[in-house]
Amino acid sequence: MTSPLKAKLEQEVDAARRIEIIEQELCPPEPQLLDTCVLQNLDWVDRRSESDGSLTWDDGAVADLTERYGAELANDLIDLGILYKEFEDRSGYPWLVSRAAQGEASLADGAKGVRLLSLLGFFRGHQDDWSDDAYPGIAKGLLSARRSIRVSPLLLRGLGVTSVDEIHSVRGPLSFLPDEGDRMVAAEALIANVPVLLTTDRRTFWKHRVELDAFGLAVMRPTELLKLYEPYWEALDEEFMRRRETQR
Repeated sequence: MTSPLKAKLEQEVDAARRIEIIEQELCPPEPQLLDTCVLQNLDWVDRRSESDGSLTWDDGAVADLTERYGAELANDLIDLGILYKEFEDRSGYPWLVSRAAQGEASLADGAKGVRLLSLLGFFRGHQDDWSDDAYPGIAKGLLSARRSIRVSPLLLRGLGVTSVDEIHSVRGPLSFLPDEGDRMVAAEALIANVPVLLTTDRRTFWKHRVELDAFGLAVMRPTELLKLYEPYWEALDEEFMRRRETQR
């Protein structure tokens, strides 16, 4: 935790206000929309956890993973597993899934397809359990709408289109994304006002992160996201420890 913030928290006597300060200063942008690659990686994390019984990584395991996938993806996989476990142990998953991701996952064959759809169902269940004010301004219902949806004309005008379908069309504002599925995922994030798209694919969303940022959609990798959450979790842990000490 940064020293100025720590000093500010130490001077604040009201516990509820201290939590507000931590949320305002350190909470990463939430929620995050998962792309299909991240869902596939989470399936990998689940399978590794089931086979090994844990997600701990010694030097040898990290070296093997790096040799197989390269350093960047290896780090993303390890950090994605850390995020996954921490969210499970803390206050739940700030992760969203969309219809477009479900459509892409349904193309997978056999056991892999079954696992991906099961994982989608798992996160969608958590998503549906959120109260409407969990993330003010996020229209999560639009991510799973099964019929034609109506969005704000101001949003459409800001994107330079007159209909939702135009947003992800080949000549639309997201035409720099060559894959239609990727355009649909990005369009759903924009329509629902989701601030972050989480990806491990450097060939698509990550490659075009500057263009997407211009639309107000940040593209992040698990390693980046974990670096934002670590000081936030540290501050919360220190606050809860402080409360326990004052209650003794």
